[in-house]
Amino acid sequence: MISKTGLYVIRALSELAKLPPDAWMGTATLAQKTDAPVNYLGKLLHILAREHVILSQKGVRGGVRLARPPHQISLFEALEPFENFSRWNDCLLGKPTCPDPDPCVLNKKWGPIRERVLHFLQSTTAANLVDEGHK
Repeated sequence: MISKTGLYVIRALSELAKLPPDAWMGTATLAQKTDAPVNYLGKLLHILAREHVILSQKGVRGGVRLARPPHQISLFEALEPFENFSRWNDCLLGKPTCPDPDPCVLNKKWGPIRERVLHFLQSTTAANLVDEGHK
């Protein structure tokens, strides 16, 4: 359900959530910790910075860090620019609209699952990704 790009984003959030509040992590270090290609991760981090999920600072003591405390950043917020969850509301059969009063069998089955997944993504934060035993 989540792309490889999304998995890189989740891994990056997990690592950044472990940082002390004023600490920065270099992109190369983060790429190594997340097993992501450094150039590709750099592009993802640029998007996350544009979306105000992370902060980015150049220089010797620069790097990236979360823009807010980990408990304030949801997986939905971090993943939406890459996964485009809003398209999950589109008709699975490609019709221009889905008649809510009489949805097709696919929407009847997919609707509740979609809602549970979206709720999970909206209620799970970067703080939830940090396993205290693996800090």
